Amino acid sequence: MSVPGPSSPDGALTRPPYCLEAGEPMPGLSDTSPDEGLIEDLTIEDKAVEQLAEGLLSHYLPDLQRSKQALQELTLD
Repeated sequence: MSVPGPSSPDGALTRPPYCLEAGEPMPGLSDTSPDEGLIEDLTIEDKAVEQLAEGLLSHYLPDLQRSKQALQELTLD
């Protein structure tokens, strides 16, 4: 939903200067993919990855174990 901009002296609506018409490129953006060059810019800290993995496991593992147990109980009966 767009909001009309202020009207000009003759009563016609004008668009704000930051609005783009359809098909206009965004200023400062190129045709490159937003993730282009990501690998070169990415530094991986082993300790951070290890902490993240441990956190995810401690968060999700109990639910996964309960789900596995419930599934086993359902399939054995």
